[in-house]
Amino acid sequence: MAAMSKAAKTKKTLQEIVTSLGDLIDLASRPEKMSLLSDSISSWSVGKHVEHLTLSDELTLDGLSKLLANPEGGKPGRPNLVGRFCLWAGYIPRGRGQAPKGVVPQELPSEDVHDKLVAVRQGFIGLEASIDSLASSSATQPHPVFGRLDGSQWLRFTVVHHHHHQKIMRDIERAAQG
Repeated sequence: MAAMSKAAKTKKTLQEIVTSLGDLIDLASRPEKMSLLSDSISSWSVGKHVEHLTLSDELTLDGLSKLLANPEGGKPGRPNLVGRFCLWAGYIPRGRGQAPKGVVPQELPSEDVHDKLVAVRQGFIGLEASIDSLASSSATQPHPVFGRLDGSQWLRFTVVHHHHHQKIMRDIERAAQG
């Protein structure tokens, strides 16, 4: 079996993000789910986790647009050790880090989070036309914890980050059901 090209892997990763965002949009339209909280799992409600992902994804799209505007420019670099491990393992350990200031949820109404998610999902869908550029560019943008990431790495981070918070949200829902 032939190995998948970097562009094909990047496209598959992007499709996974779009699917995940669809699930989050559905969740954001259910206020009874968004308000679930279990202090034994997380100090954030399900809604705060969804809002955090929305804020993070908005910043990711901004960074990706900068990479696409100058695919061969920008600073060179690579992820730091923590970033390389998390991207390779596809895992972010729970309770090990704190959300950077710009992505701390502010308890927006579910309707506002929903609308932001719809726009974010459209932004990621719009990246499909630029898959080859994202996959081939060596330009990087800084991540506040993982170091410098290229376009494909930013998309991989988004998948890993979504999985991390979706697991927490599932655990909150289970705990709330008792």
